[in-house]
Amino acid sequence: MHKPSQAEKKSTQTTVEKDNWEPVLSESQPLSQYAKDKTISIDEYVGQKLRDFRKRAVITLFDLAEKVGVSHQQIHKYELGQTKISTGMLYKFCKIFSVTPNSFFEGFNFESTLDISDKDGDIADYRNLNRINVLLIEDSAEDQFLFRRAIEEYDLNVNMYCIHDGEEFFNIIKTKANITHIPMPDIIFLDLNMPKINGNSLLKSIKQNRELQYIPIIILTGSISRKDVMTAYKNYASGYIRKSFEYETFKENLHIALTYWTEAVILPYQALN
Repeated sequence: MHKPSQAEKKSTQTTVEKDNWEPVLSESQPLSQYAKDKTISIDEYVGQKLRDFRKRAVITLFDLAEKVGVSHQQIHKYELGQTKISTGMLYKFCKIFSVTPNSFFEGFNFESTLDISDKDGDIADYRNLNRINVLLIEDSAEDQFLFRRAIEEYDLNVNMYCIHDGEEFFNIIKTKANITHIPMPDIIFLDLNMPKINGNSLLKSIKQNRELQYIPIIILTGSISRKDVMTAYKNYASGYIRKSFEYETFKENLHIALTYWTEAVILPYQALN
């Protein structure tokens, strides 16, 4: 495969800086106003309400956890909206903060959070694709360069964005950060062999996230390990492409995958629009 010069790498790398990610809720922004301006899940909203009630009562995560009989990590997950709060647990919170259950839902716009399964009807024009948003999660600068080069030689207008490791993506999920300069990806290409957090762990995490789990994720890796292949499909990967040492083969495989996902099938975002 062609190895790019340092100048080529520098000019073609796409970097997602942390400053490009907006926090879910500023301290000065009312939660009800945030719910109107941003589409968030009901679990996130209730979690933010829980956090607000806890801070107003000047109770730490550890103290609240002790009061209701769970770990402080579990309380943290409740506040991030990563774990549903059961009816019994909600009742305990109401008793502690001296509020009614309805207080956790005040200001929430239920009409804006219909589940995907609630959307009925046919898709009017599923082949009307002007462009597609592709996210590459890859730590190798050289492979990022080759991926971008292959994308630029594809017929369809592709917006490509890159995140350099799994830990960065995990942090985005955990903090529920909202993409400002990067739209929701239509397809994710994911490397397996990355530092800190491997690709299969990241794949599993994405597929457990209700807001991201429908996005097709294609593994793009140099590994031909039977275990890696089976683990990827077990975790609901939409495809597994081995990186070729020959650029033309690498490009051809990538173009075949893109053609399948843009021409032969209906992407999830087309069903949502």
